[in-house]
Amino acid sequence: MSQDYSFFEIIIVNDRSSDGSEALLNSLKEDNQKLNVIHVHNLPKGWNGKKNALQLGIEAAQHEIILLTDADCIPNSNQWVSKMAGRFKKETDFVLGFSPYENKKGFLNQMIQFETLLTAIQYLSFAIKRQPYMGVGRNLAYRKSVFLAHSFQGFESQTGGDDDLFVNAHANATNTEICIHPDAHVTSIPKATWSEYFTQKVRHLSVGKNYHKKDQTRLGLFALSSLIGWIMLFWAILAGFNIELTLMIIGIKSLSFYVIFTLSGRKLKMNMAYWALPFLDLCLNLYYPMVGLVALLAKKVKWS
Repeated sequence: MSQDYSFFEIIIVNDRSSDGSEALLNSLKEDNQKLNVIHVHNLPKGWNGKKNALQLGIEAAQHEIILLTDADCIPNSNQWVSKMAGRFKKETDFVLGFSPYENKKGFLNQMIQFETLLTAIQYLSFAIKRQPYMGVGRNLAYRKSVFLAHSFQGFESQTGGDDDLFVNAHANATNTEICIHPDAHVTSIPKATWSEYFTQKVRHLSVGKNYHKKDQTRLGLFALSSLIGWIMLFWAILAGFNIELTLMIIGIKSLSFYVIFTLSGRKLKMNMAYWALPFLDLCLNLYYPMVGLVALLAKKVKWS
């Protein structure tokens, strides 16, 4: 409500809550004309709850530009709407934003920070190279007309994918921009336990099976090359292979990655333990294959 923008509305879809949200939102609506509240009491057959909520909210929108975030997210400034909307040109249909997680103590949080930055580097870089393949629903904007022309056709019942699958299906080299200004960031609440994080990552990775094949291939090769690099390092050490040469090759590869990673993180104002990047990289390479296998084999994915 405090966003500094001349003409906008706030649409909140209250999806079958039982915690007093309905009364609170109705009360807030009385004092703010910009607020439009939609209450969902029944979920249509064959629809995922979040996708149905988004469908209803977007259909009710008065304006052409739709800016999305989630209930556990807070814009970093009152310039969020202005910065994201300002990236739209005549030919722009999508604007991909950045959404970091709140920085907290503990190893799990550092893993989340590392994985979030790695994902951001990938999807933002591909978008800069005019090859967009995903966005995050915590901070994403697109045109209402584009959404209404396609909706979630084909994956409205799937848990997750309301953001990245829609971008993957319809974003292209000419209709996509990014917005990484710090005032346009939206900070989200991270998972507090490993089991919650595991469930979240299974949900995220499970939708990757529906990406375009070229995107699956590129992302798969990146993950595989990173894993193979670590495997070869340990194999070379155990096998007594030329240690100096091995460390030099791995060092050159790792140094370039960590320099890019650190510079990107600082540009995106990420507050994380950059000194621990090698250890975090190793842990993620050990953790991701397990999560990926579960996501690949899972027939039904939980939200939380």
